[in-house]
Amino acid sequence: MSTIFVDSELTVTRFSPDAAELFRIRDVDVGRPLGDLTHRLDYPALLDDLRRTLQGQSRTEREVSGLNGRHYLVRMLPYRVPSSSAQGAVVTFVDITQTRNLQLLQAVIDGLAEHVAVLDGHGDILLVNAAWTRFAADNGDPGLAHTGVGTNYVGRCDIGEAAIDSGYAKRAVEGIRSVLTGKQRHFTMEYPCDAPGQPRWFVMHARPLDGARGGAVVSHIEITRWHNQTEASPETSSGGLPGSDGTGADGGAPRA
Repeated sequence: MSTIFVDSELTVTRFSPDAAELFRIRDVDVGRPLGDLTHRLDYPALLDDLRRTLQGQSRTEREVSGLNGRHYLVRMLPYRVPSSSAQGAVVTFVDITQTRNLQLLQAVIDGLAEHVAVLDGHGDILLVNAAWTRFAADNGDPGLAHTGVGTNYVGRCDIGEAAIDSGYAKRAVEGIRSVLTGKQRHFTMEYPCDAPGQPRWFVMHARPLDGARGGAVVSHIEITRWHNQTEASPETSSGGLPGSDGTGADGGAPRA
């Protein structure tokens, strides 16, 4: 976080070392008008916002872009020096690029029809999309207590031999673990996930997240219509969903 203090005339009184990443500022610049210093922000209203903050004695907050491709949250707060009539403002610049990237990622996956979850290297859910949330709400887990962020996806799949779909669950657990441990680059399965009075089929895909932290992206999409068509006309099917390896899947929380 970068910080700059100015007085009532917008003259620099002090600054944090990190401020040099955004402003061309050195120790000798203390006492110079802030407007004389060049910076790496796309923020033409910087000085106007500072003046309004001082005049209104109120907090100002704004998100701005940097010329370095990063994004910052700018906060301005007025202050008064104790036992003095002197006043000024403190400006902080917080790098929120990672947060903005996560927001963009969330918007992208929320636009997908597939139910999507992002897992860490241990199989814990880090992120889900809107389709995943809607499916959970429609299938007995409206608060995502069992299938939401922070829960272990692999553990949810591993529902035990006594379950009706334990065969699918076992294959899903083995497949997801193989992706998480790097033994496989892609795992796909088709699996049944029936609603009351409504047989349904889904396909699950799991692919690893590249990078030091590891993890995987898991998606599910309903294929009931396609499955019924291929069952009725087996000669038109090669035994698997187009684009898959035709092995069939359990969806982390097929009964949720």
